[in-house]
Amino acid sequence: MKKFLISLFLLLGLAFCAQAQHTAFLDSEENLVYSVRHSYFPGNVGTMTFTGKQSGSDYHVDATLHASIVGLYKLDCTYGSTFRRDGSLTPVSANRSQTENKYWAKGTYNWSAPGSVHLYVTKSSRDPRNEDLLWSGTVRDLLGMLWWLRTLDYDSGSLDAGHNALLLDHTALPVTITSYTKGTMRYKGVQTPVIEIVLTQQGKEALSVTLSDDASRKMLKFSLAMSVGTIRGSLK
Repeated sequence: MKKFLISLFLLLGLAFCAQAQHTAFLDSEENLVYSVRHSYFPGNVGTMTFTGKQSGSDYHVDATLHASIVGLYKLDCTYGSTFRRDGSLTPVSANRSQTENKYWAKGTYNWSAPGSVHLYVTKSSRDPRNEDLLWSGTVRDLLGMLWWLRTLDYDSGSLDAGHNALLLDHTALPVTITSYTKGTMRYKGVQTPVIEIVLTQQGKEALSVTLSDDASRKMLKFSLAMSVGTIRGSLK
């Protein structure tokens, strides 16, 4: 009996450690700053900052994006996302504000029930949109999707996005994990193990992320398709 109990505790401990490996970053505050480039222009055009912290049983992430090309293009975005600290990082609420040149958009999103998201979106170019978005799986905002990708088991040999949709602005489209590969990249002068993930929407690349292949799963690089070109970020 004693041997059985010892074995049981060891197994539970291993199971807990295996889970913690994918969620370690949720147990501490993060402040990640990225230099940002735009696909249409050479060199850095701005910064994007992510700040994440635990709040009881939830986790909250704020992000700001500032990009500017003098006299040609200016983009300012703020994001906020709250989700449960559970195995699936269940979305709770989110907000988004974007100003692109003279156009702006603001949105708030609340997950009132599984598969249901209440949207309230206003734009400079159209009337407000206020409705419930129904989805048979999980709809994630940008931050929720990025943080969820950090929790997946990339050692399983088989990975599927399942019934997940990425919510950008006021439109949610199903996402597919097209590829994920393990390798190394040079980071701060050292060859670092990484995981590279590509997500597509309707056959087009929507998001790609390079994570450190360790317990922190820190984002080292990301690429996000925008309405005008692509924003690419590298961790400073």
